[in-house]
Amino acid sequence: MKNFIRKGTWLEQTSLEIRWIYSLFLVFAFVGHLTFVMISVYRVGPGYQEIVRHYRGDEGGDEMAFPKEFLTLLEVTHFHAYIEGIVLLVLAHLFAAVPIQQKIRLGIIAAAFGATFLDLGSPWLIRYLSPQAAYAQIAAWIGMGVSYLPLTFFPLYYLWKSPPDKEGRKKKGHAAPQG
Repeated sequence: MKNFIRKGTWLEQTSLEIRWIYSLFLVFAFVGHLTFVMISVYRVGPGYQEIVRHYRGDEGGDEMAFPKEFLTLLEVTHFHAYIEGIVLLVLAHLFAAVPIQQKIRLGIIAAAFGATFLDLGSPWLIRYLSPQAAYAQIAAWIGMGVSYLPLTFFPLYYLWKSPPDKEGRKKKGHAAPQG
């Protein structure tokens, strides 16, 4: 936990054990993102019509689909709010230590949180407000995909960028650019 309260970049100064723990978490997070995309495409579908049909139902298609019930949406939102929030918290903390411009870090973190909130709200909007909100769901998925990649891979890169010294710590590198 002390790593999360340090100022500046600390990824390159982290012990070997902690680098492995963070790295394996990032690999698990990437697998989670990948399977999320696969489940979404398989279960819901990537297009506007499939998304609308998934949440609002459709009695005229080849297969009858029922609208998502309130309790079903509530359960999915409950689970996703917790798990996505926890994963995003850890990813954002690790990403905050990446030595790139602060504006870029903040922009990517804001995009990730915004897209994730949109992902939580879009099913409700589609089901109860308008089928046009399916475009918000598509935007959320694209936003999450684009923003989660640097959150996952930049920290992984900087954790292993320079070789460790004899004690297993990274050799001192450059400080993170400020501003």
